[in-house]
Amino acid sequence: MHPKQNRQPHAADRAAIILERVSREDYQSVLSLRPHDHQTSYVASNAESLEEAEQNPACIPLIIRAAGEPVGFAMYALDDDDGNYWIYRLMIDGRFQGRGYGKAALIQIVELISEIPQCPCVVLGVHPENEKARRLYEHVGFRLTDDVINGELVMRYDFQK
Repeated sequence: MHPKQNRQPHAADRAAIILERVSREDYQSVLSLRPHDHQTSYVASNAESLEEAEQNPACIPLIIRAAGEPVGFAMYALDDDDGNYWIYRLMIDGRFQGRGYGKAALIQIVELISEIPQCPCVVLGVHPENEKARRLYEHVGFRLTDDVINGELVMRYDFQK
């Protein structure tokens, strides 16, 4: 399903967040964002993610803003191993969770990737114990595959082009 055909936040929700490519000036803001303590095992730290983005030019790090304030971090990339675009990171700071920012950001990221020519899908991995994230991904249109990579369940969103 194409994201424009899926259930989406109301226009007000979609307008509530903006995705911007992370600049050097954003590093401190990104580094200050953290999930709740019980979620830290589900996602790499933002410091590790920024380092990965510096080393791998295929990585596109994004800061998620609401009303101009940094509320989260995301990163996607074209994976050399399988030739698919992957959402490597999606995290909303613990202080801002439960406001729909994660869902709105996920939909916008899927829309960005859907515009890439010859891109049939987007893939992500989710920690098996992270039920809340898995439900969010399924709600947006991701489906579990039979693959498990580094202990994470692989989910895929197919575009209708």
